[in-house]
Amino acid sequence: MSETTATPKEFLAELVAQIEAKSENFEGVSWVFGYDFSASDDGIWHIIIEDGIPSGPFEGEYPEAILTTIAPFPLFVEQSKERFNPMTAMWNTGKMRFHGDAMVATKFNKLLNS
Repeated sequence: MSETTATPKEFLAELVAQIEAKSENFEGVSWVFGYDFSASDDGIWHIIIEDGIPSGPFEGEYPEAILTTIAPFPLFVEQSKERFNPMTAMWNTGKMRFHGDAMVATKFNKLLNS
């Protein structure tokens, strides 16, 4: 992720581009990820991966998201720079929470970084 990323939309667009670059890893995957950055007044967003093809970011909540990350946007960016370990962020900072299947975050991380 770029250090010059200033907004959640730009940051999540970079994430979508990374998923596209690893599309072979995501074949058959259909997930929706939500991002609630309202704690830092940065809105609520989601991205969609449908059969391995990502789209978004889209502004607004997606109620059926498999996993929604709830955190201040700056914290999310910082954790992402460190090859995002959601469990470490959740337990070490106490400022990041998840709603949904948190194990999907681990699977996503493996697919994105392999």
